[in-house]
Amino acid sequence: MNACRKSCLPCGLPDCLSAGIPGSLLKNMLARLPAGWYLPDMMISVTNFKGGVGKTTVAVHCAMWCASQGITVGFIDGDTQASSSQWLAEAQPDLPCRLVTTPEECLAAARELSDQCDVIVGDGPAGLGEISRTLLILSEIAIIPVTPSALDIRSVQQAISVLKFAKELNLGRPEGWLVLNRMRKRDTISRELIATAPQLGLRVGNTSIRDLQAYRDAVQQGTVVMRMGLRAAGAARDMEQLFQEILSERLRGIVGNRNQSMNFKRAQNG
Repeated sequence: MNACRKSCLPCGLPDCLSAGIPGSLLKNMLARLPAGWYLPDMMISVTNFKGGVGKTTVAVHCAMWCASQGITVGFIDGDTQASSSQWLAEAQPDLPCRLVTTPEECLAAARELSDQCDVIVGDGPAGLGEISRTLLILSEIAIIPVTPSALDIRSVQQAISVLKFAKELNLGRPEGWLVLNRMRKRDTISRELIATAPQLGLRVGNTSIRDLQAYRDAVQQGTVVMRMGLRAAGAARDMEQLFQEILSERLRGIVGNRNQSMNFKRAQNG
């Protein structure tokens, strides 16, 4: 839809996936892509090795927040449970959402949605299999939600190798963001996560997502906390501050480029 961000998959792609890098299926699939196949203008993936960390909540709220900024948004649901797809179908039925079950379907959905939308948000399945790797390779930003537990610290460490693998193929992208989710207080484990993240090449969101009933109510009501008024004001504020921090500068660039394009077309037609 917009001018491409000028990042195509390298011509020598098969050589980049050397022995020892997991994912032979992904290697074969990517090797069949047309030469110079361009990445989506702006793609955000939400993923983690471990399930139950709030990926779906973050991904759905990310898509809805972007849409509230006047951005056209598409969504890729890579989780076989289709929780994101079902939630979005209730919250925003006109938001294009594609459910994918293979890396090939993921790539096809990204290519299709990139022609229609300014931003694509991808919700990866639990684990770091082929679909999660594909989403990461295509993304400019990777959001990794974690909860304050020792298991989540280990899951972040496991995710780093896949994130580095994606960066090798995607011209240094995606930029990794660690988002602290379901926080009740800044306990020892939370502080350990914050201290460890920069060493792993991740940025840590200054805003953590608190463990609030509003998020559970939002799922049941088929909406998002930003639309629930005063009873979800605290949760809405957390989401607003989080996405402002991670995305606002990039979205301003998208809007600015779009306005310039529209002004240019008006001048031509005038």
